Amino acid sequence: MSKFNIVVYGDSNTYGYTPDGSRYDVRYGTVLNKLLGNNYNVFEEGLVGRTTIFDDERVGRKALDSIEEELSKYNKIELLIIMLGTNDFKLKNTRLLSEVEYGMSTLISKVKSFDNVDKILLVSPIHLAKNIEELDFDFDHNSYILSKCAYLVYESIANKNQLLFFDAKNVAFPGSDGEHLTQESHISLGNALANFVINNI
Repeated sequence: MSKFNIVVYGDSNTYGYTPDGSRYDVRYGTVLNKLLGNNYNVFEEGLVGRTTIFDDERVGRKALDSIEEELSKYNKIELLIIMLGTNDFKLKNTRLLSEVEYGMSTLISKVKSFDNVDKILLVSPIHLAKNIEELDFDFDHNSYILSKCAYLVYESIANKNQLLFFDAKNVAFPGSDGEHLTQESHISLGNALANFVINNI
């Protein structure tokens, strides 16, 4: 019997980047893999700085340009979990919730055309810290507001496109840098996603 392939696709919080600049050994993807058991394969595709459709000074960060090549190495993806958006909240990328919605909607339209992807679970990102502008000059208070409200447009995108939806802010929180998950949040998110997959797939 072939295994059920899950790909978790996202930014530094999928990569496991820590608030102090290293990488967690235990990430929500590894927790998900352990909890789901031997009938599942969970593959991590996390990249620091990844956006949906927005340019970055670093090469290869725009998911719209790279996601087809990155996912084409998998013959079959029974479930693609997308958790992106935090880098879209940066000052240079979005100022309005409609811009956040446009970024993810555009990416989802592309992903839906891939023959090797069966189902998509769209995960809205965590809240940034309220004082994020004091911690990272790439963000401001409006970025915090966008992070708080993003779940509204993500859920709408999921409903319009017949996708599964999960709101990460209910179980996961940033650490001392105001934007990257704590170790405890990786564990909580991995547990929550495992329960979601078991109960909804």
